[in-house]
Amino acid sequence: SDLPLSGLYVEMLRRTLAFAGRGQSGTNAEEVGAGPFVPTRLIDGFGTLRQATGAQTIPPEVFAAAAAGPASPPGLYERAGLAAAIPVVARNEQLQAIGPLEGVTMSALERAGAHPLAGILLSVAAIMTLLDLFVSLWLAGRLPTLARLPFKSASLGALLLLALVPVNQAHAQNAQDPTLSLRLAYVVTGDARTDRMSREGLTVLSQTLFDRTSVEPTAPAAVNLATDDLSAYPFIYWPAAAEPSALSDNALANVDRYLRLGGLLLVDTRDANVRRTQGEAGPAATMLRGLDAPPLAAITAEHVVARSFYILRSFPGRYAATQLWAETESSASARDGVASLFVGNGDWATAWAGDGGVDTRQRELALRFGVNLVMVALTGNYKADQVHLPALLERLGREGRR
Repeated sequence: SDLPLSGLYVEMLRRTLAFAGRGQSGTNAEEVGAGPFVPTRLIDGFGTLRQATGAQTIPPEVFAAAAAGPASPPGLYERAGLAAAIPVVARNEQLQAIGPLEGVTMSALERAGAHPLAGILLSVAAIMTLLDLFVSLWLAGRLPTLARLPFKSASLGALLLLALVPVNQAHAQNAQDPTLSLRLAYVVTGDARTDRMSREGLTVLSQTLFDRTSVEPTAPAAVNLATDDLSAYPFIYWPAAAEPSALSDNALANVDRYLRLGGLLLVDTRDANVRRTQGEAGPAATMLRGLDAPPLAAITAEHVVARSFYILRSFPGRYAATQLWAETESSASARDGVASLFVGNGDWATAWAGDGGVDTRQRELALRFGVNLVMVALTGNYKADQVHLPALLERLGREGRR
């Protein structure tokens, strides 16, 4: 064809396609020119009027009586430029409600009632906050013990007992893992009185540290040198039993490892009042037999343990005249000169506990020695630095003038 590809050409093709669906049996010229009804816009299953795509044409003799259905979808149709429609619902058609169905229960929609929870949630949050604060204060030791707590009424006592239930569980869990808190430790000897005195003495020393320093230890722990992991305890007090015995191979290896890691072990022979003949071996020889013990030297007032917190000239315990030895500085060079092994005979746990007929002044000096010893275990020999020398000399001068 020599017709240009214009709008007229496209319209001619569209009109020609309109005759494609018409049967060839008719001979009426008007019908041949008119053609079938062609869908232009149809209503889909969602009730939306959309552009017709791929729908079949409807002959005019069928269109007049056509009803909405799969063969004749509802929508708009065109025929020879004229528009017609197939409605979704006929004019005389009436809609009826669906009757009750068997086995189906029908009910009207109901709006669910609202339950305000703001007050309840705020109350629970406030109670949990108070409980958390109480637990934190209890674990930190900021609350008085039950033995000293003045109960004002039976109701207050019952309330505290109820509040202590989760605290005791947390405290028990804390006791199972020694790394969760700072704890001093003592070696179990098997002698009930010695072990009780060690526990009471370290309990008093821990409370003294809590009251006077920034160290906040919890209850002391009892350890077995052969089976327990000693690395969690910075300070271990080892009192001599009535009849000391040598350590087993496991205990020797465990103690050697503890000393190499930098823990502080105080061996207390508790025999300052016992006079021994020259060459007679004391309890320390038996207790440390087989141990890779470093060389020891007698401690004087120049040692760092004499000024790590308090300034001391002697180290009394249950007995005023005591002797104390410590690892030499050259032997402890790998740990910056901090001694890990101390050996003495002062029976310090008895003095810390206030037993054994110790007077108030001597017990105070024993507690100060214990505080200094724990400070060395925690901070090392930083007080041996020359930067502290002027302050120490001034303090010693003031005390001398008194």
